[in-house]
Amino acid sequence: MRVLVTGAAGFLGSALIGQLCRSGFHVRAMVHSANRSPLFLPEVDMVIGDIRDEQKVKGAMVGCEAIVHLAAKVHAADDSGSDQDYQTINVEGTRHILDAAVGSGVSRIVFASTVKVFGEETSGCVDETQTPDPQTAYGRSKWQAEQLVSEYAGRHGLTAVSLRLPMVYGQTQNGNLYRMIEAIDHGRFPALPRVPWFRSLLHVENFGQAVVLCLQATCFKRPAYIVTDAEPSSVTDLYDWLRVGLGNPPPQWRVPLWVLKAGARCGDWLQIIGGGPALLTTEHLTKLVGCAWFSSAAITRELGYQAVHSFRETVPELIAFYRRVSGAGTARELVTGHTPTR
Repeated sequence: MRVLVTGAAGFLGSALIGQLCRSGFHVRAMVHSANRSPLFLPEVDMVIGDIRDEQKVKGAMVGCEAIVHLAAKVHAADDSGSDQDYQTINVEGTRHILDAAVGSGVSRIVFASTVKVFGEETSGCVDETQTPDPQTAYGRSKWQAEQLVSEYAGRHGLTAVSLRLPMVYGQTQNGNLYRMIEAIDHGRFPALPRVPWFRSLLHVENFGQAVVLCLQATCFKRPAYIVTDAEPSSVTDLYDWLRVGLGNPPPQWRVPLWVLKAGARCGDWLQIIGGGPALLTTEHLTKLVGCAWFSSAAITRELGYQAVHSFRETVPELIAFYRRVSGAGTARELVTGHTPTR
């Protein structure tokens, strides 16, 4: 099977392409710009194009039997003024992909969506029976794109599915996790309090496994699946594991939650009065310690998905990557005599 992967230059795309090649798929990688494309394996066919360009999309799809659609404008800390970009890239770009698929005879589509379609916070563990209620421009655009995928599948007989992803982690400098590791290493991240809420994460290779299963499945019992690691974690556990991985001793004290909430409220006011971004706001705090717990039981039961990697076991790999790209490892290893392992 020849598979077109859009957004192939991104963190998800570049990791997925390696897994697809190892699984025996022929891969065509669609990247937005040649200047930002990673070094793909020789057998990968690379094309350059923007998913907002209908002709480029049609040309990229010739000879393919399936599409993994990853290209998107991703969620940003500040969404102000970006609604139109989310609409043109995430919604209309997906429509171009679907139109080209129908015109080219491509029958299978796997679309990377997000758990943000359910909102920014959950009350307990959420599964696919929960009604979507996106609260941001990003979440709304992904929910609209999901509906397009389902509509085209019903109208044109496509074998199509959306995968709703939480925060995906792995060896990348992009995203909040790398910044969290860097801040902890430099003593700029507060010792988080014990909180009773869970957050679901997804290792990038667990994501790849889910995509391979979707490309191999004969049909789907539902239009969308949530994909997560096997177990959720509290943000306190994440902080503590990263701290240990960096070689730091356990914290002797923790910032009380009420102090963080008070600081976040002050940040809200400073942002309103000053008009610029604040270091900590209620929105930031919710994303940090709020509940975002999701179940991948459906894809496990119906497609045979089994998460192989966990966050705790991946911490040494994440720290080794951070040391390597930041240059922070050399001095630390000379002082402690400790060399991080992958």
